[in-house]
Amino acid sequence: MALIALCSAKGSPGATVTALACTLTWTRRTILAECDPAGGDLAAGYLREVRLDGRGLAQLTASMHRRRLGEDLWGQLVDLAPGEGSAMTRLALPGLTDPAQAGGLVAGWAQLAHLFRSLETGATGYDVIADCGRLVAAHPPTPLLAAADAVLLVLRPTLPSIRASATALAGLARLGAGPVGLVTVGDGSYPARELASELRTPLVAGLPDDPGTAVVLSNGGERHRGRLLRAASQMESPVWRMVNAGRVTRKASGGVGEVVEVRSVH
Repeated sequence: MALIALCSAKGSPGATVTALACTLTWTRRTILAECDPAGGDLAAGYLREVRLDGRGLAQLTASMHRRRLGEDLWGQLVDLAPGEGSAMTRLALPGLTDPAQAGGLVAGWAQLAHLFRSLETGATGYDVIADCGRLVAAHPPTPLLAAADAVLLVLRPTLPSIRASATALAGLARLGAGPVGLVTVGDGSYPARELASELRTPLVAGLPDDPGTAVVLSNGGERHRGRLLRAASQMESPVWRMVNAGRVTRKASGGVGEVVEVRSVH
């Protein structure tokens, strides 16, 4: 189990859709955490027909002050696959509804990072896929990026996106983030592997343009298994190779943080 952070450098290349597609198709028990300080999209999009009763990241602010994140997290999660045999295997923490709420999380991102890292312990552990949004947003969740076992930078293969991504990669390097890989979305002026060579960062996956599936993942509706979901499912193996390689490197350098188990009430 691992903490995997997704982010973007500029525009809306599809980081949230990519994170959701991975959550729905990967084989491990997974929690999708919307940690975009600019606000989450799940509540008004994919989950718009689900009664949330205010559940989400914003409700955990008080828990951070009371040091009760480990106990209170489970009451804020939404089951994305509540059917028989799949219940509690794919969960989501809806994001902020107002970017102004991000200011109250500045001191809490580190607590969340520590909590998410701890969720891998035990026989029923979870991967956490943290959608961290654009790196230029106010109050970015830098502790999550620094603690992640792997960071996936999502971009379009266009010149503006490449230039912004180069700056973002330099920032991630200064932060000391874990292994960073690229996920391209759609077609553009540059082949994905040429782009990876230019940015000197490994390519994890090239996701296709699949408007039908993307609309469902963005706005809700009847789910169908299109090309996007099939491609997202194939990302699991290369991402885990990144995770394992990064853990070996961090252990060798003494950079692996302590993981402390937290109580689960589910």
